Amino acid sequence: MNDDLFERREAERRYALNFLDYEVLSATGEVLGRSLARTLNVSETGLRLETGQFFEPGQQLRITLGLDNDLIQVNGQVVNSQPETDDLCTSGVMFIEFDEAERRTYQKHFEALKDALEQ
Repeated sequence: MNDDLFERREAERRYALNFLDYEVLSATGEVLGRSLARTLNVSETGLRLETGQFFEPGQQLRITLGLDNDLIQVNGQVVNSQPETDDLCTSGVMFIEFDEAERRTYQKHFEALKDALEQ
């Protein structure tokens, strides 16, 4: 995929700008906060998002994605986060819990995006 020695992502990324809703979860699953973010890129196993909030690695998020006419929900874990400006941060999120029907819907949209970008 990439010859960069510092590249640790295992899945190929596709660039897609979408808005999403997320909830910040406690270790017990309690909702601590909620906001909006923008996806910067997506893969089969996670996504990179842009928010106005910095997350510590390990933070759990419940993400609701709007994909055409479908809404899907996935739980993810922040694997890295870095400030980009005084107001924006980017974070890599790895999917950790996905309902099987929603996983199929996500996969269908991911494949369509991949095909469209390859043409």
